[in-house]
Amino acid sequence: MDTSDPVTPLTPAEQEFVAKLNASWTREQVLARLKSDLQTAVEIELATIPIYLYTYYSLVRNNESGETISDAQLFANKAGGIIMSIAVEEMLHMSLSSNILWSMGVMPQLYRHAPGAYPAGLPYHNPKGPIGPDGKTCVEIPLGKLGFEQLWHFLQIEYPEQWNAAPQDSDWDTIGQFYSYIRCLLSTQFLDDSDFQRGSVSNAIQPYNYSPNNVDTVYPSAGFDPWKPAPPATVGWADPVQGAAAAAVYPDYADSHAGQTQLVAIRSIQDAATAIDTICDQGEGVPIPDTGPSPDDDPSKDEESHYVKFLTLQAQFADYAGTTEQRPPHPPAPSDVIQPAMTQQALLDAGVLVNMPDSPLASSYPEHYVDIANFCSACFQYMLVMTETVYLVPPEKQKLFFNEGLHRSMIWVLDKYIRTIRQIPIPSGDYAGMMMGPTFENVSLGDRRVSFQGLTDYGNKAIAAANALIAQLDASEVVEHVQALFAPGAANAAALKVEKEDGDLIGVLQNVIYYVGVAISKTGTNNVSMHLPDVGPYWTAAQKR
Repeated sequence: MDTSDPVTPLTPAEQEFVAKLNASWTREQVLARLKSDLQTAVEIELATIPIYLYTYYSLVRNNESGETISDAQLFANKAGGIIMSIAVEEMLHMSLSSNILWSMGVMPQLYRHAPGAYPAGLPYHNPKGPIGPDGKTCVEIPLGKLGFEQLWHFLQIEYPEQWNAAPQDSDWDTIGQFYSYIRCLLSTQFLDDSDFQRGSVSNAIQPYNYSPNNVDTVYPSAGFDPWKPAPPATVGWADPVQGAAAAAVYPDYADSHAGQTQLVAIRSIQDAATAIDTICDQGEGVPIPDTGPSPDDDPSKDEESHYVKFLTLQAQFADYAGTTEQRPPHPPAPSDVIQPAMTQQALLDAGVLVNMPDSPLASSYPEHYVDIANFCSACFQYMLVMTETVYLVPPEKQKLFFNEGLHRSMIWVLDKYIRTIRQIPIPSGDYAGMMMGPTFENVSLGDRRVSFQGLTDYGNKAIAAANALIAQLDASEVVEHVQALFAPGAANAAALKVEKEDGDLIGVLQNVIYYVGVAISKTGTNNVSMHLPDVGPYWTAAQKR
């Protein structure tokens, strides 16, 4: 049953800070700071999404079938499901902060507000935060494939707030402290519900647009028979090999939230406080007075917080045994460590990890690869434009727009495009001998009114680049070409395995062209457009109002 959590009472430190605000601030100061901090909250959550997506897409989750699944594939599937489950909740958190800002009459800014390039720090984070994988405290988070060190960076992002920590909206040590500052602003004497009714609640991102799990968050707990039908709930399997439904694990629980729904359309101070509470509990855990957050994000279920989910994955790596990582007192180190412990090299050898470069830049890719990489970044930026556009869409059309815009761009374009380009070997330059990865850079699509044309321009360049590469290859020479790019070695053999698995390089480049077409020009058999929606008319109309 979907039961909500209570909103966390203010801690003594928060109560003290609220009293200070009430005594020395004005209503105008509180409103201005709240709006500014909510925009920063959007940018904090936005900064984490490419980081988690990059690591997710370094994993190959279908390299082996369910019946013969290896320990390496099981771990890759689990890691992928958990990482995507957290990315989905970060998207929820970004939407919640955006909805609060919209309710105050301010359009949230997402387009080109993610970090320009990685590695990057989170906005206003204390640059000397929790200790990192190099033993230092510099909190610069890279884009990177799955590994012990990358998970350590994830722990730096999700480090739990300590009980009664001072609220901070600059130089904060934990995200919880930042949101604590917002909680305090919401608790001052200066605000009333009408301050959160400036933007139409029916135009906010609606609760029905969010689902905590999808095909990318679920993962199997063990080997399974993919052909066995799902049993009725009351029937157990006599066969020791379970079916896919019985083996499936869903890492996000539907009741992991404060309030009536996970995604909230804001119309009061209480709604805003509820949204902030959901963000904090999912990331760090449910607060325990005088102690700190628990390992779980929900007192009525056993879903782990983001920090604990990542810690559990990190504990599976061989490096974990000798780590000096400074963890908070809650939670304890995981005990269910698999044997033999994982290494990044073992995952590469097994063909379940793609050897993508760390924090790649499009400008550092070889000729033609640049335009293929830039279209991926353009798709990401257009997703952000479409998210902003949701607030301009008539309420009766929002669900359709969300499905045709956000869902299609995420699932049918960006997802498939990244899975395609990671099969392209890099022949020269800074990343020679590795496979392409997305860069998630802040490429410009122009003004929002013409952003679909900007996306189309990037798409046409990517198509031309893919055709140019195809022209350089002959189908009979593809295997020799790929083999020549890699010296013999286990990691390179794994990369070759990934490349061969989905066909030759010409086929991969043809898929690049196909998925670009899905985004900018594809039509169905009935001649109805199936590409991403052009948001220009919404922004033109809004400018005229």
